[in-house]
Amino acid sequence: MTATASTTLRLFGFHHAGGGPTAFAGWQYALGGAVEVVPVALPAGAHPDFAALVERLADDLAPRLEEPYVCYGHSMGALVAYRLARLREARGQRLPDRLLLGAFAAPHLAHPISRARNLTDDELEAWLLSVSDVPAALLGGDGRRAAMLGKLREDLRLCATHREDPRSPLPVPIDVFAGTADPLVPLADARAWSSYSGVDARFHPIPGGHFFPRESKSVFFERLRTILGN
Repeated sequence: MTATASTTLRLFGFHHAGGGPTAFAGWQYALGGAVEVVPVALPAGAHPDFAALVERLADDLAPRLEEPYVCYGHSMGALVAYRLARLREARGQRLPDRLLLGAFAAPHLAHPISRARNLTDDELEAWLLSVSDVPAALLGGDGRRAAMLGKLREDLRLCATHREDPRSPLPVPIDVFAGTADPLVPLADARAWSSYSGVDARFHPIPGGHFFPRESKSVFFERLRTILGN
């Protein structure tokens, strides 16, 4: 899939819970000039629920979504990307050319990240380190640690407020990526996204855990370049 000669295909990247736009550092280099990688910062401030977050995001991004684009969402970001497409469908707005969803179970299934919000700070830190390849030293001192865990807890709270309404499949191709050793998302749960597309759904198991784009860069980006047609 490629954009027309007059436009560059934009890939909007939606980060995992507790993360930020830096989760997509290096993606532009890995994907080359045929794709413009746009890391998205989720709207700041308190949001009563997941739906309110997505509505604010849809309003903020609307002017940039009228030319060819795709969305990649990782973990919580996959749910954000999916709900953004649903909302734009309901509004009669342009949909993404493809949805690229990584490290998240299909929305109708329970996901363990929503339960992690009830852990103490020490338990939440241990949980984070157990599911990622982030060295403990990167959590920084007490102030940085508290801020990071606070943001993670708030993102997990928002995920827990999501409710999936039965709807017809999206008229958008979906590519689902899952780490073969992901402790949070069984392959079968990721594969269940297939029913969410009325066009085409493809499943891509990638070696690694929950953060397989970092753990298996060459495999992941080669697959992504093939999908995007560059």
